[in-house]
Amino acid sequence: MKFAPALAALALLIAPVLMAMAPIESADLTLAKPAAQTSYIIDGAAWSCAGTACHAGFVDDMPAFRSCKRVVSVTGAVTGFTWRGKALSADEIAVCNTRAAA
Repeated sequence: MKFAPALAALALLIAPVLMAMAPIESADLTLAKPAAQTSYIIDGAAWSCAGTACHAGFVDDMPAFRSCKRVVSVTGAVTGFTWRGKALSADEIAVCNTRAAA
């Protein structure tokens, strides 16, 4: 029991580090035009949109570029796309938008 206070202190020190190392599981995008709907379900992800900004709190672990193409086929063109912490470049977004819904 002598070690209990020391272990508790150690846990308090380590917890923020472990939380910072936690993977990002969300996604954000900026639509070229305001969203036609306030929410979408795409590949199991629940997207909430307001104006041109959309957010999904949890998305599957898929490549960002592939995900962009699947999302824009439903939502329409994007000007920004971040998937699990990876932001697509302008060139990647331009290619992704070739799959955009009309």
